Order: sequence, then structure tokens, then C-alpha cells
Amino acid sequence: SEREDWGHLYLYDSRPGRLKNRLTTGEGNVTQLVQVDEKNRIVYFLGVGKEKGRDPYFAHFYRVGLDGRNLTLLTPEDATHTVTLSPDRRFFVDSLSKPDAPPVTVLRDTDGKLIRTLEQADISGLTATGWKPPMPITVKARDSMTDLYGLLYRPTNFDAAKKYPIINHIYPGP
Repeated sequence: SEREDWGHLYLYDSRPGRLKNRLTTGEGNVTQLVQVDEKNRIVYFLGVGKEKGRDPYFAHFYRVGLDGRNLTLLTPEDATHTVTLSPDRRFFVDSLSKPDAPPVTVLRDTDGKLIRTLEQADISGLTATGWKPPMPITVKARDSMTDLYGLLYRPTNFDAAKKYPIINHIYPGP
């Protein structure tokens, strides 16, 4: 529900439809309920904007008890995470990426402990062509308070002594 300006999880008693308790609180949104472990009374979910000082568009993986206690960040890297839980919920595969670094896929236990790196992209061929990744940027909105996050793409042959046009492409359109 977004009843308090953020997307949070709530536990309801299904028979009378009465709220039992909140599972998540604070800033940031729950974007996907990944799995409910009824036996151990744990919920696994993806969320954005919950980690201070990080790009609020990066998705992180969490778990929280059905009593709303013990919220735990399971993917600590400052990147966006795509996860797949094992059927027994003992492990998960975490593919993490960000615009300015090659993607990495790791195996973790459900305490978030890194078990091993499974794959790391090799972008050496790409960088050998002169390609450079976009630069993550943060600027202030018109209100001079709100942080806006974006990417700055420079020409491959960028020269700081030259002037370049800026194209501001935002999600509703340029």
C-alpha cells in the first residue's frame, strides 16, 4: 500500500480483513514481493530508495519478519540487484549491475553472506574500442533541495576544452 506516501508491506488477517501490523516503514518503496516463507515467517522483497546516500533507482534485496522486525539488507553493494531464490530458500543468485561498471553475478546465502562469485563480465574488448561508460550524476531540482539522479554520456572523443550541446532526456521525454 502507498497509504503513507511510500510503498510498504502490511500484514492483514484475511478473515475480518483487519490490519495485523506493518512489515516495512520509512523512506523508500517496496517494488516486488519476491517470496513469503510462511514456515519461518519471513518475507523477501526488492526495494528502492531505502539506503541513504545511494541512487534511489537501484533495487536492493531485503528480508523482514512477518512481525515487522529484523529488516535486513541482503545485497550491500551500491548497485541494482536482480535475484533468484533457491527453492529451499537457503541461497540466492544475485546479478548486480550499475551503468558505470561491468555486471557481476554472485551466490549468497539468505543472510546475505557472499559464497562465491559466479561470473564477471569482461568489457575489455569494449573499452579497447574507446568506449567509456556514462557518468552517474546527482543534481539539485528546481527547489534546490531535492536530489535528482541521472547519467551523463560524453562523446568518446570528449575534449574538456570544447563546448558540447546538452540533451536532457527525462523519462516522460526529452
